[in-house]
Amino acid sequence: MARVSRFHLDVRLANATDVTSLSDALNGCDVAFHCVVGNRDTILNSVDAAYAACRQAGVRRLVYLSSAVVMGSSPEPGTDENTPLKENQRFEYNVSKVMAERRLRKLMGDGAVECVLLRPCIVFGPRSTYWSAQLASDLLAGKAYLINGGKGICNTIYIDNLVELMVLCATHPAATGNTYIAKDAERVTWRELYGSVAQAIGVDEASILNLDLDIAAGRSTLAKSWRGVARVVWRNRLVRAAKELVRSEATVGLAIQLRAKLLTPSPTNDVKAESPYSLDPELVTLQMCRYELPTRKAAAELNFAPKVSFPEGARRTQEWLRFASGGSDKIVES
Repeated sequence: MARVSRFHLDVRLANATDVTSLSDALNGCDVAFHCVVGNRDTILNSVDAAYAACRQAGVRRLVYLSSAVVMGSSPEPGTDENTPLKENQRFEYNVSKVMAERRLRKLMGDGAVECVLLRPCIVFGPRSTYWSAQLASDLLAGKAYLINGGKGICNTIYIDNLVELMVLCATHPAATGNTYIAKDAERVTWRELYGSVAQAIGVDEASILNLDLDIAAGRSTLAKSWRGVARVVWRNRLVRAAKELVRSEATVGLAIQLRAKLLTPSPTNDVKAESPYSLDPELVTLQMCRYELPTRKAAAELNFAPKVSFPEGARRTQEWLRFASGGSDKIVES
């Protein structure tokens, strides 16, 4: 509570999965925001407890922060808030959020508590643990990589814009019972996000490893030489990454070939040495997104218009990153 203590807020601690604990903490509150992260049990049990606690404490409205990944890490063209949830995903967090949304929909059927479901996309900004601080750390450590030159669409939402939409979901009469995608106004690419962070910490954007994947054609090429990739790609996760991306024999077979190539000894390189790179299947899938999620529903029903543009959000984040790094060559997570 160190960061918020200077605001003289009424801070109450409670167990997110315990109805009695939550009910006592929510006493006197008009709106509750559900911002719980954890494993599947925590995600699901906290939904049950939060709704029951809101009902007992007389909370008028519950705003549940779900995630855009319930529609898939790389959503199909035409996806919006009315698209059926994508339950056959390979990532536990995505499926857990799908299950949580369905559970809340069932609970809110009794009409005791007004509920709004909000689906944030890639949340970035000052103090963003992953998409700002961790990304900066990976860039400094030489661990960051871009898929297909970073041309994939990065559906961002700057933190101030997200908070503004959360307030609208908590107060606007039209929000009751509805679901909204939380996204910035601009079309942003992954290279633009990575580039903005790299600029802040003095990393040459051209030094970021580029991995070209052509999954649709059933083939893959690497932008750097096999010898260079053998030094930097963690050999044990490449096959798993491809399996997570697409369940096709062509893709898995391709990954096996890649792994065999990466493990081929080089006269000048020791491929057995531990590499700084680790291909994260979820990140790879996110970076392969080709569809910009729509924001028209929040705009039409809640009059939501993101006040902070991506360039301005990137500038503010850059200032924080420089402050957090203390002007040194290391990012200090805070």
